[in-house]
Amino acid sequence: MSGEASGALAAVEVSGDVPTLHRPSSLGGSVSVPAPGYAKSQAHLLMKSEHNPNPTELPPPIAALGGNQGDMHVVVLIGMPEVGKPFLAKRMRQYLRFFHGADCALFDIAAHTPRADPSDKGTVDRNAQRLSASIASWMLNGGQQPVPAQHEAAHPLEKDEHDGDVGAAAWPERHAPPPAADADARAADDAAGAADAPESTDARCSGPPAAAAAAAIVRGAPSYKGQKVVDSGRCAIVYASETIRTFAEHWSGSSKERRRWIAQSVKQMSASVKLIFIEVKVLDPQLLRNNIAIKRAALGLGSSCEDDFRTVEARNKDFSKSFVTLQDDGSEDDMSYVLFINYGQKVVANRMHGFLRMRIAQFLSTIHTETHTLYLTRHGQSEYNRLRKIGGNSGLTSYGLEYARRLAAFSEGTICREDGTNANKARLWTSSMRRTNETAQFIPHPQVAIDGDKWVQMSHRVYRNLDEIFAGEYEGLTYEEVAANHQDEAFLRKVDKIGYRYPRGESYYDIISRLDPLVHELESYHEPTLIVSHQAVLRLLYAYLMGYDREDSTKIAIPLHTVLKLTYNGWSRCTEERVFLGPEVPQGELAGH
Repeated sequence: MSGEASGALAAVEVSGDVPTLHRPSSLGGSVSVPAPGYAKSQAHLLMKSEHNPNPTELPPPIAALGGNQGDMHVVVLIGMPEVGKPFLAKRMRQYLRFFHGADCALFDIAAHTPRADPSDKGTVDRNAQRLSASIASWMLNGGQQPVPAQHEAAHPLEKDEHDGDVGAAAWPERHAPPPAADADARAADDAAGAADAPESTDARCSGPPAAAAAAAIVRGAPSYKGQKVVDSGRCAIVYASETIRTFAEHWSGSSKERRRWIAQSVKQMSASVKLIFIEVKVLDPQLLRNNIAIKRAALGLGSSCEDDFRTVEARNKDFSKSFVTLQDDGSEDDMSYVLFINYGQKVVANRMHGFLRMRIAQFLSTIHTETHTLYLTRHGQSEYNRLRKIGGNSGLTSYGLEYARRLAAFSEGTICREDGTNANKARLWTSSMRRTNETAQFIPHPQVAIDGDKWVQMSHRVYRNLDEIFAGEYEGLTYEEVAANHQDEAFLRKVDKIGYRYPRGESYYDIISRLDPLVHELESYHEPTLIVSHQAVLRLLYAYLMGYDREDSTKIAIPLHTVLKLTYNGWSRCTEERVFLGPEVPQGELAGH
């Protein structure tokens, strides 16, 4: 940014955590920078300057922010009890928010329906109006303020169907902050962003030239014509945690008449709000039994028995006499819907046009409720780690090679034998970088017979999508060198680490875009999978799986020579176990992004 341009910037006023940039009166007075639909570190490029008095109002969209464009959507999940609708709602919300930037909230029908006689039409109508008003208020008022909850629960997946009142009215939830990076990684970040934001409430370009412009990060609403299709991509996901009790509610969608009522209600909200039905069907009795067993174990109810299965099957048989599935006779073909059958064995999409709709249909084709076990690890210490250099394609140090040997032993004895005795199928993914392949080089790949199948254990699959963030012109430099010689860039990275793109390199948003197809594949797996990758990539994978906001991912600690075991299924929160394999690496040799 030139001195002339920076000279056009005036005061930065800090109110709480939100800096607001004020332009000089000569440039039209105090004006807010456009609402997020772009990387925050691009804010200064949208400001008027002497050489550019008519700047671009909004940069072109990128994939990681594409979900905040276009129409608003109401997604209603319907189906029989015990098929995992709360799980699907939760995973869909996290996927759309994390990978596509859509503003999503969950609405549990049970939270809006006090226990009452289902035949009491007055109560049913009031419940429906209450939920409609809640959805419309959240949808049409910017999606920022969640509706106050009637019932609070520890987690929307920890109870399901008929287990009592659960869930908040809306769930745009934020988890507690993730584990912070270690002191050495924080020191590297501080070096990379040595120029701090102005602290004075009347600072005038007190940092590097880009500092005041980068501080122009506000959530104000600009007044240009195209704004209505820039930040309108909100998605309300409606489901029932108590399918049987809420059967008669209008929003349950349990009959053609109720689905038509929902369609009319959504139409009355706004012409910009579109409706999607997702019917979850589990037609395979064994899949239903697996669901029941996993759910009981996740909720601490002990192992299931034949009586449990028979009880559920009998209840579902009675429920099916009243529940009306989405019709294939053409009478509901005017609506957008997805039939999600046996967790992706078959997915039928009808009128699913548009960005978010296609992402939803594609994601549903991969997801299932059975237990996922993922092992995430960085490569062993590399030569560039030792020298505190950024990026590159260096090999391992002696410490890194020792970790590779220990990881091979851990893989063979733990990942491939999760019960401690019997062999189980397992997978291995690495990036294409030299240091990850050297880390995986000692892991054996025997052909084994498991469950009657021939299987190549830990078959090595290499994905460039898992490569470390590309630092462009700063590849091979240290963070201290960047801070000393490129102060503007170091500052921009500090104020917007997730959106900042290295010159001729990548940003965290770029990594999110290339991880998207891999996550689809990963969600479909049933076998434990070891992923050997890099700090920036693993931060994002970890944050997605643990349910964190992607903005919080850039500070997550992913230590060297440590395996992170993540486990989740359709009815329990993702849990984490960290296993330090060693060896210890001297402090000061732990550079990272």
